[in-house]
Amino acid sequence: MQITSLGDVIAERRFSLTTRDGQQTAVTVKLGKPVEFDDGTGYYAPFQLTGVGSEKIKYAAGVDAFQALQLAMKMIGANLNALRDGESVELEWEAGDKGDLGFPV
Repeated sequence: MQITSLGDVIAERRFSLTTRDGQQTAVTVKLGKPVEFDDGTGYYAPFQLTGVGSEKIKYAAGVDAFQALQLAMKMIGANLNALRDGESVELEWEAGDKGDLGFPV
């Protein structure tokens, strides 16, 4: 399934990304309100990382809206950690300790 819209954005977090050569850019994570699948078999929670990469809208699916949100949070954490570790960049947000991105992994 391809998602083309976040729908109603229910949460947003901004990060500062610093590259190895010291350049800084803003990265934003947006999380959409969970939506029931058309066939009624569960829910999906869309999310998007902007400011880096493809900016493709992704989603996590669950049996209910809570599970979709929980899995989306884990997927966001995994995406951010992969970005940080794979590209050897620093990511920080205003309320996090060094290395803490504020999402489960």
